[in-house]
Amino acid sequence: MRFISLLILALTTILLSSCKTPKITADAKENLIDFCESMSFTNQPLNNITTDYYTIDTLFITNNCLNLWVSYSGGCGDADFKLYYTNWVIESIPPKTSILLQLIDNDPCRAIVQQKLFFNLSFFDEYSNKEGIVLNLAVRDRSLLFKN
Repeated sequence: MRFISLLILALTTILLSSCKTPKITADAKENLIDFCESMSFTNQPLNNITTDYYTIDTLFITNNCLNLWVSYSGGCGDADFKLYYTNWVIESIPPKTSILLQLIDNDPCRAIVQQKLFFNLSFFDEYSNKEGIVLNLAVRDRSLLFKN
């Protein structure tokens, strides 16, 4: 019985490793961007916006969409995330700006919740098509370059 299980596992591994990754078409890319949530504009300083505590586990950009994988304490209710941006850009090479991910979580539970968030970065397209723009995540001391 043990031999059969190992044989099935080996065959499954061989079959899965031989599969090819599908290419993403232009239409599929547009759908991915549509899947991303819009950012929220603010003209107040980002450090004036309060947020509940969270950690950023993973941060990357795919097809003009900021992908954030976050962890926070909760589990009993809904959490609301918003990504704020301003029109303040530091003119440097490359230019820099700050964004803030806000968590509103009125949840007294203490389970660790992990969530994937996706935000459309189209506001910064003007910069991404040139030398790019550095997006600094306010309060979290993380940054990344957005460039097409």
